[in-house]
Amino acid sequence: MDFYLILGAVTTIIIVAATVYCYRVYKRVGRRCIKKGCGRTDVKRVCKILLPLGEEVLSLRGSNGKLRWFIRRPVKLTFTVCRCNWVELVKIDTDPISLWHCLWVKFFKKDQYVLDDQRLSDAVRHKIRQLYLSGCPSVKLDPQATDTPPLSLSALFTAYFETLSDLLN
Repeated sequence: MDFYLILGAVTTIIIVAATVYCYRVYKRVGRRCIKKGCGRTDVKRVCKILLPLGEEVLSLRGSNGKLRWFIRRPVKLTFTVCRCNWVELVKIDTDPISLWHCLWVKFFKKDQYVLDDQRLSDAVRHKIRQLYLSGCPSVKLDPQATDTPPLSLSALFTAYFETLSDLLN
């Protein structure tokens, strides 16, 4: 019985050590600078919290006067920053945030509420533009094409007669 106990303990230690090692390798490879020619692995994560309008003062009472535990509409931005001046916005999160977390950040990491770095602002604009434009497929339109239908009496009568003939058939 002692043999199986020792074998189980050794197996568990090997699995935990392998998992920790693989996680560290993943973080080292996953958090490297992708700028051509840099390849540094000491990329840092920078987090910023943008509170919703009307939430400049953090309090236990919400805008309706009731007690609350969460702030419902914050925007949390996560950036990756390298020493070679490469900045990228990697995550935009809009989940509710705990009021206690907001107060802890207010007292110990005040810089998370301030988005004053121009590089970070440019990264936000670039990512939002990229997300906005990726949702719309680029279609090659004729320069003379227009989105408004032709407004003429014959076009109205043609559409009316087509609708009427579809109803009668």
